[in-house]
Amino acid sequence: MSLKLLAADKTDVGRQREQNEDCAYRRISPEGDVALFIVADGMGGYRAGEVASRLAVETISRALDSFFQPLSEQPTLQLAPPLEEQPTVKLVPPAEEAPKARSSPEEVPPHQPLTPEQQARLTVKLPETPLLRSVEERLVNAIRQANSAIIHHGEQRREARGLGCTVTAALVYQGTAYIANVGDSRTYLLRHGQLKPLTRDHSLVAKLVEAHQISPEEIYTHPQRNLIYRSLGAGRRQVEVDVFQERLQPGDMLLLCSDGLWEMVRDHEICKTLSEQKSLQDICDQLIALANAHGGEDNITALVVRVEAA
Repeated sequence: MSLKLLAADKTDVGRQREQNEDCAYRRISPEGDVALFIVADGMGGYRAGEVASRLAVETISRALDSFFQPLSEQPTLQLAPPLEEQPTVKLVPPAEEAPKARSSPEEVPPHQPLTPEQQARLTVKLPETPLLRSVEERLVNAIRQANSAIIHHGEQRREARGLGCTVTAALVYQGTAYIANVGDSRTYLLRHGQLKPLTRDHSLVAKLVEAHQISPEEIYTHPQRNLIYRSLGAGRRQVEVDVFQERLQPGDMLLLCSDGLWEMVRDHEICKTLSEQKSLQDICDQLIALANAHGGEDNITALVVRVEAA
C-alpha cells in the first residue's frame, strides 16, 4: 500500500534557558512517500550547542539528499556479481522425475517454450535485506559525517571546543521508517492508541533502569538524569549509531523530540495529545505548551508525523 506523509514541528527555548540550542528539520518528497525528519539537541557552552545541532542537521540532510532525487540519479546497489563471474550449478532432477533413456533421436520431443506458470515457478524473489542494509548504512554514514563536521568545527575554534549534540532521525523510504539515534533525543510511534519509544536513550539513568537499580519513573527526578554516554562531537571521534526499522501503516504517528519535551511531559500525556483530532501544528503547539507548563527546564522541540494511505 502506498503511503503519504504529513508533518509539522515547533521548537521553543523553554522557561529556564537563555537560548535555544535545539534544531529541527523535515523534508517530504512531492509525492509524500519519501521523507527525512531530524531533531538535534545541542550542548557545549555559549552558542556552541546551537552550532553543533545546526551542523548535524545540515550535514545529515545534505548526505541523504539523493533519496529525494529522481530514481535515475540515485546511487545503484549491486546485489550480486555479474552473471559471468558467478559459479555455475548443475541441477539434477530427483530420481523419480529423471527422464527415461530413449532408444532413438526420434523419441526426443521438440523443444517447447515454458508456460507462464512454469516461468513463475522458476522465478526467485530477491530478499530485501541488501536494500535495507544499504539504506541503514547510508543513514549511519550521514550521522558519522555530522560527527566529523562537529569535531572539525571545534578544532578550528577554541571557544567551541567540546561542542556536541544528541540526534534522532527518521528516514522513510519505500514504506519503512529507518530510525536512528545518538544520545537521549527520542522517536516515538503511536499506533492504534498505543505509544511506544522506538529509540533507546544512551544515558546513565537508562542504564540504571536496565540494571533494575532504579524504576522507570525515577528517570524524571534522578539527580544525574542529564548524563549521557553517547553523543555527536564532544571530543568523540568515533560514534556508534543505533538504527531501528519500523514498517509504517496508515494511521501511524511519529514523534521526534528532544529531552526537553519527554522529561517534562509523561508518556500518557504525549499519547493523549497525539491522539487528538487536531492539525499537526496544533499538536506540536500543545506539546510545547505542556512542557512549559510543567517547568520548561530545557529547550523543547517536537516534530510530529502522520502516516496516511495515498
